[in-house]
Amino acid sequence: MDPLSHLMQRYCFGYTATHDFSVADQIMADDYTFFMGEHEFKGREEAYKPAADRQFEAYPGLGFTVHEFFSNGDRCAMYFSEHGYSKQFDALTAWHGASLYRWNGERLAECRIEQDYYGRRRQLTSKNPDPIDPPACAPWVGPIEPASEANERLVAQWLERGGLLKSRIGSLDDERVAPAIARVIFADEQVKVLDIMSAGNRVAFQARIDGSYAGGLDELAGHEGADAFLYATGVVHVLDDAIGTVRAVTDRYTMERRILAAARNTSR
Repeated sequence: MDPLSHLMQRYCFGYTATHDFSVADQIMADDYTFFMGEHEFKGREEAYKPAADRQFEAYPGLGFTVHEFFSNGDRCAMYFSEHGYSKQFDALTAWHGASLYRWNGERLAECRIEQDYYGRRRQLTSKNPDPIDPPACAPWVGPIEPASEANERLVAQWLERGGLLKSRIGSLDDERVAPAIARVIFADEQVKVLDIMSAGNRVAFQARIDGSYAGGLDELAGHEGADAFLYATGVVHVLDDAIGTVRAVTDRYTMERRILAAARNTSR
């Protein structure tokens, strides 16, 4: 097994699925940095562990399923689900995430991630959990393919042209299982690619989209025209030099909170 793939196997099932922080000490660098939306958690002990522990406390026995993993030997990316029981809501839930990783040759050094907390909230409120996608059959023993600058450039240009929010329905967040589509719509959008990596025809990215909110979320009715920004992390399959399958997760839940908070501050 490739060393980075083996490290990620331990990350997923030796640590994340078991909540064993002693394993985190072994596989994460002391200055491990975790990016999620606009937030940066720097330092395994002082920042990352407290944030992870809050999640584990809120969802005792939290489970983890890997749907896709790929690596070029130097970097890797993953599309996954977390699922469990909420003590606060007395409800079951399953939600998607996407993440990119760097390592220092021995331990993980950085993670860029988004998780679909908007879809999670819907399930907690309705008490109806979403089905969990099938797991990858053998994620850790797949081929280690070299990075492709051409594919990274293709995906970056697609993102910068606004392709993500115009992608086929079913590409973002919980769209394949939700009872109704709740996709953010922006006007005058500008996209900044924050990170990108590839292995063969698969490309993972994190991007920030800025613009004017133009609809899509029921909770933001009446706030159209507000300045907004949205983070997204995902995986794109490039097929015949064109954009193929897209699986991405956005921080629409946190974007909603940002817009509502700004509106409250303006009204004071």
